[in-house]
Amino acid sequence: MVGDETARSPRGRPPTEPFVEERGAIHRDEACDMRERIYLDYNATAPLEAEAREAITEALGLTGNPSSVHEEGREAREVVESARAEVAALVGAEPAEIVFTSGGTEADCLGVAGLARIARRSGLPARIAAPEIEHPAVRGALRALGREGFEVVAVPVHAGGAIDLAALRRVCAQGVGLVVVGHANHELGTLQDIEAVSAIAREAGALVHCDAVQSAGKLDVRAPALGADAVAVSAHKFGGPKGVGALWIAPERDLEPLFEAGHQERERRPGTENVPGIAGMGAAARRARKRLPAAAAEVAQLALRLEQGLRAMDGVEIHGGGAVRVGNTVNAGFTGALGESVVAALDLAGIAASTGAACTSGTVAPSPVLRALGLPPERAVEAVRFSLGPGTRADHIDETLSVLPPIVERARAYR
Repeated sequence: MVGDETARSPRGRPPTEPFVEERGAIHRDEACDMRERIYLDYNATAPLEAEAREAITEALGLTGNPSSVHEEGREAREVVESARAEVAALVGAEPAEIVFTSGGTEADCLGVAGLARIARRSGLPARIAAPEIEHPAVRGALRALGREGFEVVAVPVHAGGAIDLAALRRVCAQGVGLVVVGHANHELGTLQDIEAVSAIAREAGALVHCDAVQSAGKLDVRAPALGADAVAVSAHKFGGPKGVGALWIAPERDLEPLFEAGHQERERRPGTENVPGIAGMGAAARRARKRLPAAAAEVAQLALRLEQGLRAMDGVEIHGGGAVRVGNTVNAGFTGALGESVVAALDLAGIAASTGAACTSGTVAPSPVLRALGLPPERAVEAVRFSLGPGTRADHIDETLSVLPPIVERARAYR
């Protein structure tokens, strides 16, 4: 498919054999520097959309503080509120229900902590249920709440990565105040049945926070229809700038801010708004909404092409392959090869992929997500996550599949 030019650099195609070996080391072939890079790490961040870049540039020229009442302030406020309406439209909500944050991490922390404290004030149990495969941002928020006296109960998942609803029901029957669940998993792409999760939580009188960072902009996410009380999204996952996100809050919930300071964002997120970042997020949200669902279907077809090619290789397992997934993500385990080695070699070949969440990149520890699926540590370190987006083309997939077999074989030999 034809994609945004920002998804690739002005280089040619990577070669099938991009390495030379010398004394046990792998080196870049100099010819590789002249070839086009292929970007397959959209779950870490999507390339900035041209519309978002333009909106950011225009907003950088604004002088006023959006909280000021003079003309310059009103101009900045108009940009913020216009973007708020676009983000609200992306998630099927009302603008007044959207709170801008510094990113998906803060949105998750605000939603998880805010709802947990509401639950406790309401007399609900200081007990939180969450699957074992949540993003590091959510896990961090839960650890912090544990220091406040909340008990966090891990809910198991099935082998494909879908939450065990029967287990969740048993946990909720014992009393919980909050259920936390991600819509699309950041490593596997597994989609959770948020409506079913919310229904179980409601039966127990619990509140629900949903991390939709990896699904908003890729799928038609309607926050109010999910049954949750708060839904987190992040701009740079759908072509907006890094460092800005948003939290949808159900109109009947009044979350306390994470810290006391100013009165911005209806007292829920103090601090002067990041006007250029918010403008870029609004433009990216508008762009993502307009191209749904056609772009999602095209990306899903390319991901299927990649998955089929990977399955044809020896010793490859698709993690989460039996579950319903967001269409852009393929997580492959290469038996006998370290995922970090495969990713490094792909990078030298001009292909960007990852082993998991960018928030934890560089760690040699086995993925907690894959461990939760039941994989032993030695298998959990063999995974590579490929995540596609609107800039991905069929020839990108074909080139990746052509260079992978020799890369994997060398990685197996070096392990």
